Amino acid sequence: MNGERPSPTGLELHEDEASLVAEEALALAEVMAGPQRPRLLRLAQTVRTGFVPEDLVDVLEGLAVLVLQSGRARRHARAEGERLWTEVFRRTPRGRDLQAQLEAVNRALQALVGRRLDALRVECRTLGHFVLTMATEGVALTLAVRADGVQVESLSAEGARRPEPPAADRRGVCVWLTGLPGAGKSTVASLVAERLRAEGRPVEVLDGDVVRQHLSRGLGFSREDRLENIRRVAYVARLLVRHGVYVIVALVSPYREARAAARALIGDGTFLEVYVRCPLEVLVRRDPKGLYARALRGEIPAFTGVSDPYEPPESPDLVLDTDQEPPEVSAQRVLDLLARWRDGALIGHRVKDME
Repeated sequence: MNGERPSPTGLELHEDEASLVAEEALALAEVMAGPQRPRLLRLAQTVRTGFVPEDLVDVLEGLAVLVLQSGRARRHARAEGERLWTEVFRRTPRGRDLQAQLEAVNRALQALVGRRLDALRVECRTLGHFVLTMATEGVALTLAVRADGVQVESLSAEGARRPEPPAADRRGVCVWLTGLPGAGKSTVASLVAERLRAEGRPVEVLDGDVVRQHLSRGLGFSREDRLENIRRVAYVARLLVRHGVYVIVALVSPYREARAAARALIGDGTFLEVYVRCPLEVLVRRDPKGLYARALRGEIPAFTGVSDPYEPPESPDLVLDTDQEPPEVSAQRVLDLLARWRDGALIGHRVKDME
């Protein structure tokens, strides 16, 4: 067991890490009811071998977040337990995403090294979302700090600033990423947002999972609830677009009528539909969270692509085949689409014949 890298089918842990995970998984399972309890018990059993299978990595990830954020790691196992849990979390998908964010922030901070600090300001945009702005001799850096990580919002050099862009270049736009669960929408959205922030553009990401936790809490997965969820997201996107924000929506949004309504609400000239396409058989084979396997066993009702329909776009502005290209390539293609949109070169250029 090397404990340093995920295997193709799961995650390896050191013996001391595995012991901590097994103990906490059992403790949580004792007080938890519902579908997660059997998975916690299975995690507690299998992790003792020093290996977490791929379909349980999401359970391990959630457990690590709970133990660390609640302070339980330090209370029960002191600093060493907190260190071990942190190492486990860093090797999960969410932990690797956070590490990538921190590396991007540290690269940006290098621009401030050796310069006199002229201004430092912290603002609260909303509860759990803070902005830290640092200005030095000739360089200004703005960091967006949220509960789930920190990102570079803008980095500008005073002596190398570009002229104020024309009014047409300051318009907001909504890039609506639609596709089956697990196709890569959130990953592409995050990469596109990072690049746009580096260009100094105002960006907000409306991710389906996050929206469900906040804006659409209480909605289920019936057709009516899905339509309402999409309507709420479109309304928020419309407000942001009107104020010049680049909005990246990462949402399954399975129904054509709902996406058409979103386009009508936001405005056809500021709505770009991107189909994040991946064959169902590839998604079932990947299935890092085991959701497709559970849906195919009938454990998850109304699961899009299995027991609930997905209606592919008939003429999207762009198609990303994520089974054939890495996320970085897909993100660049979205950025190229936005560049053509700013140049006014997209009229009549939607992708046809999607069958």
